[in-house]
Amino acid sequence: MNLRHSLSLTVSSVTLILKVLLYTTVLFLIAFALFMAITEPIIESFGSEFDMIAELQEDFSAMLQRGDNGPLQNFISSNSDELARTVILYILLFLLIRFGVAFSLIPTAFVLYNKMSTGFNQGFINATVATGGKAALYALTYAAITVPMDLIILIIGYYFVGFLVGTIGTVGLAIGTLCTMALAAFRLSLTAGWAPEMIAENLKFSVSVKRFFANFNWNYVKEIYPSILMMFITVTGIVATTAVPTIGIIPIFVLPCCFVWYTAISAVGYFNCKKRKYYIDERVIDPNDRF
Repeated sequence: MNLRHSLSLTVSSVTLILKVLLYTTVLFLIAFALFMAITEPIIESFGSEFDMIAELQEDFSAMLQRGDNGPLQNFISSNSDELARTVILYILLFLLIRFGVAFSLIPTAFVLYNKMSTGFNQGFINATVATGGKAALYALTYAAITVPMDLIILIIGYYFVGFLVGTIGTVGLAIGTLCTMALAAFRLSLTAGWAPEMIAENLKFSVSVKRFFANFNWNYVKEIYPSILMMFITVTGIVATTAVPTIGIIPIFVLPCCFVWYTAISAVGYFNCKKRKYYIDERVIDPNDRF
């Protein structure tokens, strides 16, 4: 029920998807501009005669064979302070992107909640204004909690895939990737119920934090986990098969769809667990019918 209804809700929310696409486009354009501003001083320090690829190959060979210092290693040694500052700025930029993405979860959830509870299509900008304070606090806390979790999953997945590839060959890549996606889907399931509960119950942020962590609902995780895992598999397959033929155009549109789909899964799961009736287009869904 969750997968079918959340997908129907996503397909019927094309306007919301387009607005999320616009939001993410602006966010990543700003992030790209900041990335170039951070990187430009380092590129200029290399000089116009510096061939990065050639020097990387030369330094890597020297490190393996003779242990000599090449031009790139000398550059790193003589500019360590500047490079350290750049790395810190990259980390801050990454956190800014995570904050921006998490911030949009609350207005997106607000739009979907109104659509499901009253059949009314709330404007995304109006929803952002109405929930801006909650969204900012949520995004800060969400990023602080989930970034370390995601890094751990990434590290585990990297070494697990490497182990399987070394053990059973190419098949290990598929198995390891699937297992990593399953772990990532589980992480998303753990944190998915926070936003819809805060919106549906109209909770203050501090109250929502206490309720979410003090009364954690494992039944909700069981409700939405299969849908989130299927979303991961579907989106990964679409992106992998269309990225090159469409020069990245379809993946660019798929990502906002995935974002809205994830929020729809979270919202449908919340209504189902609370056994509340909700709208999907003009249909009224009664979760009690399946119990």
